[in-house]
Amino acid sequence: MQSYLIEFRFQSKRVNTYLRGMIYNINRKFRVGKRKHVPHISLVGPFTTNNERKLISDFARICSETELLKFKLRGFGTFDNNKVVYVNINASDRLNDFRIKLTNTLRKYCNVKSHDKKSEKKRFAYHSTIAMKLNENKFNQIKKYINSKSKPNYSQIVMRITLLKGGRILKEYDFMQRRLLNRHQSLNRHITRKSKELLRKFMRGQYQPKRKVRKQSKSEPQSIWKKIKSFFGN
Repeated sequence: MQSYLIEFRFQSKRVNTYLRGMIYNINRKFRVGKRKHVPHISLVGPFTTNNERKLISDFARICSETELLKFKLRGFGTFDNNKVVYVNINASDRLNDFRIKLTNTLRKYCNVKSHDKKSEKKRFAYHSTIAMKLNENKFNQIKKYINSKSKPNYSQIVMRITLLKGGRILKEYDFMQRRLLNRHQSLNRHITRKSKELLRKFMRGQYQPKRKVRKQSKSEPQSIWKKIKSFFGN
C-alpha cells in the first residue's frame, strides 16, 4: 500500500534559498543528511489508505473551503529525543484549524500516525527540518552551530498545499488560482509563474482569490499597507 503525505513546499525564492543554504552548509560541514532536499512543512502524514479517490476529493474540498493561510519562520528548535534540528514555524490559528480539519476528515478512512490523532488535544509542533537522524555528537555540534547563526524571521502566505504519493507529487491545491493541479500542472513553470504573480498582486491589494467563504464587499475598502499588516497580525 502506497504512503501519502500532505505538506507545504516553500515557494518564496528568498526563503527557499535560505533553507536550502542552511541544509547544504550543515550537510557539508558535518557530513550528515542528504544533499538534495525540498524545504517543506509536513501537515499530515505519512499515512496510508485504499481510497485514493476520496482522499483527493476531500483534500480538494477542504482546501477550496479555506481562506488564505499564513505562518512565520521564527528561529531554530530541536527535538532532543529524536535528534532533529529544525526551523521553528509559528502557524496562524487558521492554519492550525485547517490541519485539524484535514486530519479529522482523513483519519476516518486513512491509517494515520499517532501524532496526527492528537491534533485537537495538543497543538502540533510545526517545523521545517534542516538535519535529522543524528548521533549524539553530531546533534550537539549542530545545535551549537545554529546558535551562532542569525535566527530566521520571515512571514509567509501559503500559495499551494501538496499531496504526495510515494514521495512524488500526486496533486497540489493552488490557493491563488483556486484550482486543483495534477503533477504535470504543478511542475509547469508557466502555471507557477502565474500563481506567483497573483500572490504579488494580492500583497499589493490588486487581487483577491475567489473562494467559497465570505468575500470582502465593496463597502469595506482597505489600503494596501493596512491589508498587509492586518493579514500578518502586525
